[in-house]
Amino acid sequence: MNWRNVTTIAAKDMGILVTRRSVRLSLILLPLGVGVGLPQVARFAGGGIPAWLLPRFLTAFLFFFAVIAVMLPVAIASYSLVGEKIERSLEPLLATPATDGEILLGKGLAAFLPPIAAIWIAGVVFMALSDQELHARLGHPYFPNASATLILGAFVPLMAIMSVEYSVLVSARSTDVRAAQQAGILIVLPAVAVYVLAEIGTITLDLATLGVLAGILAVVDVALAFVSRATFQREEILTRWT
Repeated sequence: MNWRNVTTIAAKDMGILVTRRSVRLSLILLPLGVGVGLPQVARFAGGGIPAWLLPRFLTAFLFFFAVIAVMLPVAIASYSLVGEKIERSLEPLLATPATDGEILLGKGLAAFLPPIAAIWIAGVVFMALSDQELHARLGHPYFPNASATLILGAFVPLMAIMSVEYSVLVSARSTDVRAAQQAGILIVLPAVAVYVLAEIGTITLDLATLGVLAGILAVVDVALAFVSRATFQREEILTRWT
């Protein structure tokens, strides 16, 4: 693995992506909208929720960042492969000495790092604003805690990795950016399902549940890494895509 090739590809992709207005707005507005908006929901609706239940609801709200961690990389990763093919900038990259693994890792980092940075910043804002309400109702702050650390520190990155790898699989078989994004967004459904189940109280996002889910995600990420690496064949892409 030539890390110079990896960092060069990642830096090039991030430089291109940040010039796209839709990507910039998504990275800023979506995480901060959740980070600022959901604590306000808890504040205005908190009067109808018993004080002892507030931490459970806010932990479920925090899990929404895992949903965002699936959504944001889809658009970036899909454009990174299909968009470059359409603009005829992928072929020169595939013709370089960089290996398939280096190309995938470089493009994966470009789709992974900006969303993770934005989500972590928004997560800090969410916890700070939530603690204002929790301190008023419980007499003490609630965040950060072990559950928040596990969600933001492990679950969110694992979800983002899964999103990137799945997007590679979809993009390798697509020739249209919009079609790749529409197919790629299906990967958000498992995260949404967990979020909804947590909100309605079917499951509790305690450390045991989060640990099991994180373990499952890690296994899925490893499996997708092997499959996406096997799917990405530069010769096939160059000859089949037109």
